[in-house]
Amino acid sequence: MPRIPLFGLGQAKEGIQPPSLTSYTPTLSLTGLQLGIDNLRHDVHLSPKFVEQTRLHVARLITRHGTMEGLLATETPGRRPAGNYFIGANAPAKVVAKAQPSELKPLLAELHVAALNRAKTASNPALDMVARLAVIKFLRTELNAQFAQVLERCRMMLKSFEGVRQQKAMEYRERVAAFQVSKKIIQRKAAQELFTTLREIEKETLARMRRSLFGSGSDAEYRLFQNPLIFTEDGRDNYLNAEHYVLLGNFDRDPDQ
Repeated sequence: MPRIPLFGLGQAKEGIQPPSLTSYTPTLSLTGLQLGIDNLRHDVHLSPKFVEQTRLHVARLITRHGTMEGLLATETPGRRPAGNYFIGANAPAKVVAKAQPSELKPLLAELHVAALNRAKTASNPALDMVARLAVIKFLRTELNAQFAQVLERCRMMLKSFEGVRQQKAMEYRERVAAFQVSKKIIQRKAAQELFTTLREIEKETLARMRRSLFGSGSDAEYRLFQNPLIFTEDGRDNYLNAEHYVLLGNFDRDPDQ
């Protein structure tokens, strides 16, 4: 079969112009908002219900992507402190049983719709923008916090096997060590699942509602929240860059990829 001259189509070789590469710094406008108590940032209060259920959901994502569900299922109530074990949650244990991972999407949608309605009432789209930023910041923080909590629960499990059931203790110790080594991979998988949920909410509800309330003038700013790198620490995750972008540089110290 003859080769198809893919690179021979289009302009002649001497007429091809090199690509023009430019850089830009994303900016978000938060005008008209009162600064917080430190006079530097804006204070945002997230409801206890949202915080509690989101923490539970993030913990479940970390546990599932780290394949630690079977290990943590062997926990007995006597080996755990009373009440909810996760950070910042002081509600009784029965609340944990009612919260399901499937509840996160409608919970996020409800919060963002409420932020849009409040921004419309105040005639200030920046209120919706700061709410989006607060949710992203909270989710990024919880990815680290809940990983640490799951790891601590696993370590407590290992201590309960000391002196007895040596075979199981060795097996569990290897699984916990693998879980700790795979921290970056586990957090990336959990983060991308959260990102997919936020993107679905944007496409199904928020984009249409926002345009009907404020028009399409700020669409460029909101596209920042649809960037797959938004949950990375420094925007330089090599896996996501290779998955979603064309890599022009391949050294760790390259400022641009």
